[in-house]
Formats: sequence, C-alpha cells, structure tokens
Amino acid sequence: MKTIYNYIDAGLFKEDGIDYFSLKEKVQRKERYKKNQLKKRRDPVNYYDHKYEDFLKFIDENPSIPITQMDSVYNDKSGPYIQTIMMENTSIMIGFIHPNNNSDETSHNLDVLEERLGYILFRMIFPLFITDRGPEFEKINLFESNTKTGETRLSIFYCDPNQPQQKPKVENNHNYVRDIIPNGLDISKLTQEDIDLMFSHINSTPRKKYNGRTPIEMLKFLYENEYDSIMKAFNLTEVKRDEVILKPYLLKNLCKNK
Repeated sequence: MKTIYNYIDAGLFKEDGIDYFSLKEKVQRKERYKKNQLKKRRDPVNYYDHKYEDFLKFIDENPSIPITQMDSVYNDKSGPYIQTIMMENTSIMIGFIHPNNNSDETSHNLDVLEERLGYILFRMIFPLFITDRGPEFEKINLFESNTKTGETRLSIFYCDPNQPQQKPKVENNHNYVRDIIPNGLDISKLTQEDIDLMFSHINSTPRKKYNGRTPIEMLKFLYENEYDSIMKAFNLTEVKRDEVILKPYLLKNLCKNK
C-alpha cells in the first residue's frame, strides 16, 4: 500500500485524475461517513394529542384541574441534572437529582412519588403536567401510565419548540434555585438530601402573590387533610421564616468550579 502512495505522490496517475490529495480526501470522507453511520439516530417523537394547543383545549374543558409544570436544571451538559416539579396552585416545587438526562430516570421519579403518595392522592395532586420537549421527558407513555400496573395516572402535554414562556411559573421559580445554585458551580457532589433541603428553604419563602404566605402554608391551606402525607412524600420540612437561607452556603456539598 505504501508503494501505491509513493507512485501517486510522484504523479504517475495524475493524468487519470488521481493525486495524493484527492485520494486522501476520499479516504477521510469515507471514515467520516462510517463514524456518522455508527451514531444512533433518535426517532422523531410523535406529540399528536399532546401539543400545547391540546393542553389549552384540555384546561378549557377542565378549568379547575390542578396543573403541574416540569423542567430540568443543570450546570454542565454532562450532568448531573435536577428535575423540577412545581404545583401551580401552591407554588410548591420539589426536585430530583439524577445522573442521566433521559425519560427512564425522570419518569421513575414519578413512580417514586406515586408509591409514596398512593395512587388516589397522586392522581388528585398530579392529574395534569406541562413540560418541554427535552429528551428527558419525551417518552409519553412512561409518564402517563404506571409501568407496573398499566393504570393511567396523569395527562402530559408539551410546550411548542423553544417556547419556555408556555410554562412560565416553573421557569420563574428557578430563580430561587439559581440563588442557591448559581451557574458555573460544580453540583456533581450534591445528594438528594441536599436537593430536599434546598426546596424546604425555597418553599418556606413568603410570596407576594399569596399576600406573604409561603408555598408550604398554601399547601396546608389547600390540602389540609393530606398535608402531612404530602410533606412526607415530598421530603419537605417547613423552615422558620427568619431561618430561611437562599445562598450557596446552604449546601455543604456544593463546590466551586472544577
């Protein structure tokens, strides 16, 4: 093979349109093609009946149904990721930290919540979800149905592409998360206990829209009979107002840049 390259480099096949550079380009192109062929392509997701327009129609037909907004927060594209779940009617936000950005892990967190709450209470609190079209939420059936029993547990809809304002409350509430976990900090050492602590403080923060009440106080007001069960399932603890911390030093496992 080396001899052939020497002949080509010497120009013996130039009249036939073959030179060193054209051959090299073909070889490189072939190698790139092979690499691209090895990449696993994602099948397009069919959002039929689960688009934002379907969401608007659904809430128009069910005006009193509780709505939950769901999203993700991360500081590095390689992870870990914090799945955020926010109840619109109380502004209660909880989160789960997980290493991989896929639907199997995020839907499993709903399995965990359903197991803690029980099917009836879960269904009462979380009948309707709105989220974005990220890969961590794309497997519709994993969210809408319990994989063990096959029972439908909720309805999920998806914002239009690149339209985060269609789920504004969870987006705005991320400002509290960013007060504690600013962009650029290493969150790889954070535990689920850290995440629960962070949201205990966030949910104990008074809100102007509730006339100074906190999300936890709103939860108790709206779900008085189920309050203790929900707080336990969410791993939340009410923090005294004068003890609320919305600063990075709240989390001992939060690190500076790598």
